[in-house]
Amino acid sequence: RMSSGIQVKKKTAAQKSKICSPESQPKPSDKLNPKTIDPFRAYSQPPSAFSAMYARGGIPCRLVHGSVNHKLQWDCPPETVPFDPLLLILAEGLRETKHPYTFVSKEGFKELLLVEGAAEKAIPLLPRLVPVLKGALV
Repeated sequence: RMSSGIQVKKKTAAQKSKICSPESQPKPSDKLNPKTIDPFRAYSQPPSAFSAMYARGGIPCRLVHGSVNHKLQWDCPPETVPFDPLLLILAEGLRETKHPYTFVSKEGFKELLLVEGAAEKAIPLLPRLVPVLKGALV
């Protein structure tokens, strides 16, 4: 019981939330810790030329899963495949980091270069092949 005639008004819940809400008041640490990239977030990268072509069936080889080793199965003999688009696309696939793209690009590139007469077919492509290979090394 108050002896003087002063009355204290109680604040309503809505008034309290305006004053004390965490959304309205930035934390001091927000200035020190700006939003950074979440390293564990799954990034959605656009599909590469190699993965898109592989998914469409544009690369004339497929991965054959063995119990221990994997192999490539060519739709047509690698000797008959035109090197011009395929060798460049397989070289672009060397940038890939996901299975089966990594295996198909490495083995396909290697098997194409091991074909008899591959040097004569690959030398004209070197000016276009070197920048792609450099990009795969980065």
